[in-house]
Amino acid sequence: MATVASTLRIPVKRSYDIGGISGQIIAAINQDDSLYLDCVDVCLHLAKSGDRELEAILETGGSVWTVNTARDGLERRVDATTKAASLHATSAADQASGELAQAWSAVYGRNPDPSDGWDHSIKAVEALLIPLVVPLQSKANLGHVAGQLKANPSKWSFGVPANDARGNGETLEGLIRHIWPNPDRHGASLRTPTQQEAESVLQIAIAIVELCRGKLVKLP
Repeated sequence: MATVASTLRIPVKRSYDIGGISGQIIAAINQDDSLYLDCVDVCLHLAKSGDRELEAILETGGSVWTVNTARDGLERRVDATTKAASLHATSAADQASGELAQAWSAVYGRNPDPSDGWDHSIKAVEALLIPLVVPLQSKANLGHVAGQLKANPSKWSFGVPANDARGNGETLEGLIRHIWPNPDRHGASLRTPTQQEAESVLQIAIAIVELCRGKLVKLP
């Protein structure tokens, strides 16, 4: 309880009585809904074993929060299809899965960091596309991948017929241009990404990763 109080910056008086410190914490969080949720998040993190009962309580109460997949914190509730796509995209034991998991936590976690989520989304895509598209490029990044696709759009496909307006390589390049670069990492006018932008970038990254995992992004 002392660790919880310290983490949440709740001032408490030292007490060796049973419930002494926890009582002070409860009194503080009962005055602040946001602090209450932060307390639940911290307790999950410390315990690393969020139970199903808490998850059921949050769902029954119509909370926008739920227990995350790792069961060590809260995350914003999303629709079942979106969550399932994320779980499937992170099911493989590779770098892309790890980056997507970190991106998801940064975007939908209790204390979201849109810029960090954007960065990890990019790294997830880079992990799969760099070896495929620019394997010999020194210090390659997603910009190099997009450049190669732009230079040779007809060389690439991802499983659907091209149409008169845009080929597969152009479409894939367009998706990459939407997520590269992170606006607070490159360019003259730096800015912090919005939450909505980070969510969209993460969903695009998941789609690209799934295309690569299905071995659909390839030379015709």
